[in-house]
Amino acid sequence: MGRMVNALVGAGLTVFALGATPAVGSAATAPTQPIGLRGHVVAVTPSAATIVVDVPEGSEVLRLGATVTDQTRIRVNGKAASLDDLKPGRRVWIAYDRTSAGDEATSVIAG
Repeated sequence: MGRMVNALVGAGLTVFALGATPAVGSAATAPTQPIGLRGHVVAVTPSAATIVVDVPEGSEVLRLGATVTDQTRIRVNGKAASLDDLKPGRRVWIAYDRTSAGDEATSVIAG
């Protein structure tokens, strides 16, 4: 394992050492916010249940197209919303899962 850690560190990757798994019933620290991307809505197609978001990545732009399902959590200004409430140009935070069928939005939050 030491060689693998050295190789990863040498490749410029950050490595975190993991301790023992907490015992059942013990308090574990959960992340405060899931990992996601911030960007601007480019397009919303409610009939196809899709959203397209442009995410700035340095001098490049990542264009993310994701399917919205019944399980996708959508919030606008802190209130539950629907895909119809998201308009092009709106700044959003989007979390998604990569599936065999494509990207699936898990949360879309607009301020």
